[in-house]
Amino acid sequence: MKFSILTLNNNRSKAYLQNLVKNGFIPNKIIFINDNQKTNGDNLDNDHLISRTSKQKSLKISKDLNISYDEREHILQTAKNNNIKYNEINTKNVNSKKVIDSLKKINDKYIIYSGPSGIILGSEILSCGKKFIHAHPGILPNYKGSTTMYYSMLLESKIGCSIILMNKEIDKGPILFKKKYKIQQKFVDFDNTIDPLVRAKTLIDFFKTKKIKPIKQDNTDNNNMFYIIHPLLKHIVIIKKNKKK
Repeated sequence: MKFSILTLNNNRSKAYLQNLVKNGFIPNKIIFINDNQKTNGDNLDNDHLISRTSKQKSLKISKDLNISYDEREHILQTAKNNNIKYNEINTKNVNSKKVIDSLKKINDKYIIYSGPSGIILGSEILSCGKKFIHAHPGILPNYKGSTTMYYSMLLESKIGCSIILMNKEIDKGPILFKKKYKIQQKFVDFDNTIDPLVRAKTLIDFFKTKKIKPIKQDNTDNNNMFYIIHPLLKHIVIIKKNKKK
């Protein structure tokens, strides 16, 4: 499948790109949104400390998933290391004309979306002739919304991920692939290690299937939308995960 990728310089994007490259799935182009660390995206707190040319490494590893990524490798450094063309756009708005114009110039039909989280793509970007592939950290249609990884751990003691095509509604696009995981390792960083690596692992497994067969979701049940988990409930989930049997 020929594809390009739309990214920020966040942990999710780093996990995606580094592992796509490792597995021989090379994007034709990267659309890099340089928001100067202002976007409320995933795991951006320390990115301003990381130089684009830093040679230091900080590996985030999941033994259960057999996958890792280097938190300190800038997304554009990965691009340069692998001769991937990129277009850097200075914007905080993924729906901006600059982003849409850049997308229209790409020949690829499919775009892996790793832009700002919690954003609804507007009608103009959705009608620019591209299909946006998104890795959602929850089994759909059961876990829509935010921080679903924690809710599924609380209710099922498992983590799921669904690969979908994005549409104008949150997490309601057609499903391409989904998978569940049991995380046995204790005292792991769920936000900066498990979340990006579960998404990256599922994305790689989807690519390996070499199939794109969208399955429409049953969105009749409106009781499976989750919202940002309360810190106390999040703490309870982590305690439950790390508790000795």
